[in-house]
Amino acid sequence: MDELLQEFISETQETLEALAGEVVAWEADPSDRDRLDAIFRFFHTVKGSCGFLNLPRFERLSHAAEDVLADIRAGERQADPATVSAVLGLMDRIGELTEAVAMGAALPNENDDYLIAALNTPPGAGAAQAAAAEPVEGEAAPVSVARAQAPQAAPRTIRLPLSLIDQLMNGVSDMVLARNEMSRKLRDRSSDAELDTVFERLSTCVADMRDVISKTRMQRVDRLFAAIPRMVRDLGRDLGKRIDLTLEGGDVEMDREMVEMVVDPLTHIVRNSIDHGIETPERRRAAGKPEAGRLRVEARQSGNQIVIMISDDGAGIDTGRLVDKAIAAGRLTPDAAARLTEQEKLDLIFMAGLSTAQQVTAISGRGVGMDVVRANVERIGGVIALDNHPGQGLCITLRVPLTLTIIPGLIVRAGGQHFAIPRAAVVEILHDNNDMLQISEVGGAKIATIRAVRHSMVDLEAVLGMEKLSQPGPRAIMVVRSSTGMPFALGVAAVDNHEELVIRPASPLVMASGVYAGMTLPDNGRPMLLLDAAGLASVARLPNIVEDDAARRQEQESEAAGVEMVAALRFEELSGERRLLKLSLIERVEDIDTSLFGKSAGQAFVRLDGRLVTVVNGHSSFAGDKVCALRLRDGEQETCYPVAAVLDIVQMPLVPDMVALHGLLSGVSVIDGEHLEVLNPFALFASLPQERPDPARRGRCILVESEDGWTREILAPLLRQAGHDVTLGLPADTSVDPRDIILCNGPDTAQAGEMLGCRVVQLRASPRAAGPQDGSIYRYDQDALMAAIGSRQG
Repeated sequence: MDELLQEFISETQETLEALAGEVVAWEADPSDRDRLDAIFRFFHTVKGSCGFLNLPRFERLSHAAEDVLADIRAGERQADPATVSAVLGLMDRIGELTEAVAMGAALPNENDDYLIAALNTPPGAGAAQAAAAEPVEGEAAPVSVARAQAPQAAPRTIRLPLSLIDQLMNGVSDMVLARNEMSRKLRDRSSDAELDTVFERLSTCVADMRDVISKTRMQRVDRLFAAIPRMVRDLGRDLGKRIDLTLEGGDVEMDREMVEMVVDPLTHIVRNSIDHGIETPERRRAAGKPEAGRLRVEARQSGNQIVIMISDDGAGIDTGRLVDKAIAAGRLTPDAAARLTEQEKLDLIFMAGLSTAQQVTAISGRGVGMDVVRANVERIGGVIALDNHPGQGLCITLRVPLTLTIIPGLIVRAGGQHFAIPRAAVVEILHDNNDMLQISEVGGAKIATIRAVRHSMVDLEAVLGMEKLSQPGPRAIMVVRSSTGMPFALGVAAVDNHEELVIRPASPLVMASGVYAGMTLPDNGRPMLLLDAAGLASVARLPNIVEDDAARRQEQESEAAGVEMVAALRFEELSGERRLLKLSLIERVEDIDTSLFGKSAGQAFVRLDGRLVTVVNGHSSFAGDKVCALRLRDGEQETCYPVAAVLDIVQMPLVPDMVALHGLLSGVSVIDGEHLEVLNPFALFASLPQERPDPARRGRCILVESEDGWTREILAPLLRQAGHDVTLGLPADTSVDPRDIILCNGPDTAQAGEMLGCRVVQLRASPRAAGPQDGSIYRYDQDALMAAIGSRQG
């Protein structure tokens, strides 16, 4: 009897898990007879099994559901939302009772009568039936669920304890290690062709057995998707939202343990998409969107990873609100916030304690969520990425390993010992003698600057309390991704190897240290501890955002000294000097094609947006195809300043530490122990040519063919961007000034312009002139066009 009861419990739990989504899909499409039959068979099976197992409550609940579903199958009753809710309620109660029986606990003492009464309450007649058929105000319509594949017949299966599968997997892993050790022994001995053939056959059998046993742990992603339709339906009804749900990739397989680890992060993301992302029908109508929001959950295999994408067409993430909340919470300074890129602002969603919710609800708003989601994903060697489109939607991508049992890893050496670290946690590996790497110490803490990006740094020996041994060669510096979202630099003696690692749990005493994620057995058979990147960052007490702490510390020091500070750009000149320039003068930094630079009468210039702009430092020839340039503006004048490289943004004193006015320089300031020359903006703009054309002396550009699409949409905007006064069509009083220029496409219009007494620029559509006497300009020759206008206005 115990075996029969256990079999009943297992089958009931598995069927309940799969049917929750089927009920929601059936509600959206009551004509789906296959789904209705499947739900009916479940309750019929439960009722039939309860008689000889002595489970009267199961029998009573399932019998009531079976009767109502039989009426629906016979066409005597409609599958209205109230009936579906009642069926789901009965399924929940059966699930609670099944779990209690499985655990040997006392059965819940809730009253089942109200569930059965809700199920047996038929819809009213007439108007009541019409009201039941349509969603009332404030109640969401049934959730539409689409699946990429049709339901398949269940394969023949047997049930085995998961512990038995684990024992088989451990045994095969030991066989692999023994095979590798035997391979090394055979290589050390004399060659024996017959023995080598037998060994190759053994290796093939062991590899095949390992693959087969690994597949016994695999499970379809359908199990991960099973609870989503029901959750979407319930949340949609609670929040008054209509949602079209699409599930795709349910036939993809991944490790059973991995499925269990991904359930919670996926559930939280789906709930956030419904609560934060998808708007109410009223707001969607106002935004020009369909009333029903679209939510898509897709899974696919990519190499040895499973990629899960959750996308919606909702409002997306308001990064401005995230920044405001981070500043209000004291997690970010206003200066640091101003320097954040859009992606860095988006990553604030992973900061603990932050939420975009306007108010705390039963679903969200407490600031506990996305930080935990990322920590859980990265704990299993996965990564999470956001693709945000404000007002249009959000796509969240999870990349997790196919299995937790075998992962790709790196073997590192520190303090004379070897350790393993998941390869997915390592972003970059350098050596400490690399020119792109600078290591400095500030206040007892190490800072690693890699290509002008600062990272907190810690040596693995220091974290583990080991002796840092001297070595002849350089040390390895790894940029490691932690669950805090801010990568940090980890120093080790060397990175020795990379290989597929068999992961096993470590002892509780070892795990209690917080820096290990388990143990592993490499091919040499010697046990090795697996490092946990998040644990290393936590034990080392690394800051979340280094630049914020540095900026805050520098700001406090400046306030104590009574020195007014301003933001400045630190850059490297083409001649090699490192200098500073006040950031507010820089309109933008961009890479410019070197072919656009030139020099005339000793004055360097560059062609930008159809205009010639003065190059203030006089450079006009460069080695490469592109050069980094600062575009500067004082409010009216614009100039260009080519540089070798932009280094970073720092805080500098408004008045240099040593004032020394000389040429374009105003003095010297000390930043991070480095003496840097400061550019003098007054002298810089004073050196520009002062002969600027007077706008009052310039005529208008009159575009005669004002109805022509090319003239209105392409030519007119170009001329306006170049600073010209543009008039579409002849003036109403037909009065023109001799300084005006008429631009036209045909010879007839050109003659009319000449009769008015103003200058004419005739344009043609063909790149080639009609002949030697053709004085027109090809309309897409921008340089010639600007030169013609400039010469006629001079």
